[in-house]
Amino acid sequence: MNNNLKNNYEIWTTNLTKVYDKRSKQTRAVDSINLRVEPGIHGFLGPNGAGKTTTINMLMGAISITSGEAYIRGVKAGTLKARRMIGFLPQDPVFYGKMTAFQYLMYTAKLFGLKSSDAKLKARELLEYFELSKEKKKTISKFSGGMKQKVGLASTLIHNPKLLILDEPTTNLDPIGRKKIVEYIKKLAQNISIFVSSHILSEIEQMCEKVTIINNGKIILIDTIENIKTTQAVSKDLFILDTNANQLMVQKLNQVEGVIKAWINENDNKIHIMHNEAEKLQEIISNLITQEKFIIKSFHQPETSLQEIFVNLMKNRGHE
Repeated sequence: MNNNLKNNYEIWTTNLTKVYDKRSKQTRAVDSINLRVEPGIHGFLGPNGAGKTTTINMLMGAISITSGEAYIRGVKAGTLKARRMIGFLPQDPVFYGKMTAFQYLMYTAKLFGLKSSDAKLKARELLEYFELSKEKKKTISKFSGGMKQKVGLASTLIHNPKLLILDEPTTNLDPIGRKKIVEYIKKLAQNISIFVSSHILSEIEQMCEKVTIINNGKIILIDTIENIKTTQAVSKDLFILDTNANQLMVQKLNQVEGVIKAWINENDNKIHIMHNEAEKLQEIISNLITQEKFIIKSFHQPETSLQEIFVNLMKNRGHE
């Protein structure tokens, strides 16, 4: 394999596999996956039990790889050199509640072998960055969920890693706390690559350009969100129209050949139209507007959310 090619990726895996043996029964938690994670923020999605955490644990060197290979920036995953390049925030980070945020960051720095003087400078810089400087005397046990998560993020950065791996970074936070953490992640991504696993797909949509979707240990999709929305749209035949005379317009539309169905949606009071030719539908609407002297307020094809696409993909694979 071309080592230079691997060096271009934050994470590179080839047929990465994890098999668990339990009482003569084998379970393939991760089944021959080929990850290609480029610089930036990359989302890692899948239902519970899909293999996300197992994959992350192999990348971290926390569990052994059954077969295949994994590399972090061209360095074999699990080695000391690879681990030092990673800042990792688990789904439920455990803090020493009696410590202050500064003490916890100093403790983390010590684990990575930082000099005391360097650790102090970095810890103070991170507390300032995450707006925790004013809380320096307060113990972590008295922090809110959002504040604890900021301490967790700060601790991942204490040793100046090249890659952050975040496992459900906004779980258990209220909407304001989640919004703040997402903002920090996007800001951090200006200087560091981030591999983030999350169930909150609206946040993944805000943060990421590219995602990998995994199910039953296998990758089922890896692409940009833009391409996924184009190719995996739940309905490509739905259009939404709003005029100054929606009731009459619906009647007219339902009499036109080629319109599968037209109705007024109860939620937005706009006309929803099913038609499989966008250009033909535009022509039909233009003619009706001219003939009836209606006023068109808006006309568009709704964008399918990543959440809708994900749910649809899982349904097609037996996940309800």
